[in-house]
Amino acid sequence: SQSARRATQLSARLFSSPREDTVVRQRDDPQACIRAGLRRRRRTLGLTQESAARLLGMKRLSYHRIETGARRIRFADLAALCELYQCDPVELLQDSRLAAAYAHAAGTIASR
Repeated sequence: SQSARRATQLSARLFSSPREDTVVRQRDDPQACIRAGLRRRRRTLGLTQESAARLLGMKRLSYHRIETGARRIRFADLAALCELYQCDPVELLQDSRLAAAYAHAAGTIASR
C-alpha cells in the first residue's frame, strides 16, 4: 500500500547511513528530533551521558556522538535506548509519521 511504501522510505531515510559526500545540515537532519528527545529523556531521568553510556555498554564518546549527530542513530540503538529509558519510541520521535516508520521497520525486522 501507499502508506507502507511511505513508511519504508521514511525509515530508510531515518536509519540508513548518510552518503559520505553529503554533509547533513541541522534542518535537513531527520534524526534531530530523535536526538533532542534522547537528551530530554536522559536529563528527566537524571542521567549523565557517562551513566547512560555505561548502562548501554558503550563508551561515553560513542553516546555523545549519538546525541550530537556525529554518529547516526541505528535502529538497534533506538530500541536499546527506549528500553533503557523505559519509554515508547513515539515519546522520542514526537512525530506520528516517524513513529509509523519505526513501527513499520520494527515489524519488518521482526518478520525476518
